[in-house]
Amino acid sequence: MIVRTKLIFVGVLLSLVCSGGLFAQDKVRIGYIGLSLSSLPLLAAREQGFFARDGIHAELVLLTSQLSAVALHSGELEYAAGVGPGSVSATLAGSPSRAVWIVANRMIYGVIAQPELKTLQDLRGKRIGVSGLGATTHTAFTMAVEKAGANPKDFVVVGLGPQQHQRAMEAKSVDAIIVDPPVLFVLLKKGFNKVLDIGAAVEMPVGGLTTLTKTLTSKPDQVLRIIKALQQAKESLIGSRERSVQFIIKTMNMEPEIAVKTFELMAFAWAGSGVPTRLGMENIVRGIQSQGRFSDRKVGFEEIAEPRLALQAAGELGHKE
Repeated sequence: MIVRTKLIFVGVLLSLVCSGGLFAQDKVRIGYIGLSLSSLPLLAAREQGFFARDGIHAELVLLTSQLSAVALHSGELEYAAGVGPGSVSATLAGSPSRAVWIVANRMIYGVIAQPELKTLQDLRGKRIGVSGLGATTHTAFTMAVEKAGANPKDFVVVGLGPQQHQRAMEAKSVDAIIVDPPVLFVLLKKGFNKVLDIGAAVEMPVGGLTTLTKTLTSKPDQVLRIIKALQQAKESLIGSRERSVQFIIKTMNMEPEIAVKTFELMAFAWAGSGVPTRLGMENIVRGIQSQGRFSDRKVGFEEIAEPRLALQAAGELGHKE
């Protein structure tokens, strides 16, 4: 009887150790820019237990992309949830940071305009709302407009605060916005027009994880565990329509019809292992340089991305690269 009790105790002990329930978890602060499609894996990793399972206690801090870069550089954050023109610009400006994981390589942004505006040409001289000047939406819009044969200087781009896109359109304080689902579908349902599919024109990473090189050097195991948790959360969302739709409804307060449409597009766009690609990162740099920033520099992939741990996570999770 005593032997059996000891065996049960040992089994429980091993279970606690493996699940991270016995010892203190790694406490990390991760900056993110608010509720958006690309932030769902981060929120799911916390709320559905993927971080806890991998021994991570994540405090999520709501910041703009610019403030996230500043806080990361100063050490107030260990990680920034995002890979895009904002994070890469910070790296090029001297922050010792690298992109280590991405949500997707395919963008699903669209340019949504007021009902009376039907084409991209109708937006010349009009106010276009983006999440931030120099941010992913701004840079992607510039590149897509050029591919469409138009001049980006013909449009007036203005920065909007987090969660302000729909309100700005309904108040007519802007003539168009660059936005992704589910807000994209909400606005289309309300009668606004989609005048340009940015995702079809621009291959660029959307969302992800950025951290400092010193964290990569000193805490590679922690970075790996965070990447695995994020990738598993992403795969959990795209692997179950029911689970994903319910999470979108709960997290983003969306109607079931909108949540279903969002899942269908998300499942297509998010396929992949999360490893930063050379082409995707080069397109970020190309987009930044098209706006006249860092245009005199030749930027190497290794200067802005470190895919090694994402590759390791992909292998451990059964992806073939």
